[in-house]
Amino acid sequence: MEEFSQEKEEQKTPPLRGLYSKVKISVRTLNIIIVVLVVVLIACIAFGVKNGGFRVTFDTQGGTQVEMQKKMYGELIELTEPPTREGFIFDGWYLDPGTTIPWNLNEDVVTESMTLYAGWKEDSKSNQEKKD
Repeated sequence: MEEFSQEKEEQKTPPLRGLYSKVKISVRTLNIIIVVLVVVLIACIAFGVKNGGFRVTFDTQGGTQVEMQKKMYGELIELTEPPTREGFIFDGWYLDPGTTIPWNLNEDVVTESMTLYAGWKEDSKSNQEKKD
């Protein structure tokens, strides 16, 4: 009789479903969802690696050309030398064409694809030479 009661108790407990025990969905469906999500994750990683991160372009606003760079999230932008423009002094890089939001190459990091705009100040020496 004791054996019979143990068999009944074992039959009452539902089969273990692991992580799926609280979800009202079939194990097969959940497995398909997991496989699809893994494939999407791998595709996103491959896309990120293939494109090399974010594109940083430079609009020198009349100055010498600066090559576009590809940077990963959180990296600093590295420029060997600033652009030049006749009659002007380079005043730094900015996030907007109106040169009101400065970009600090030593502190600011890339978080998205963007264009940096060159800021210029008139070179008073150059203007005086032209007048003479």
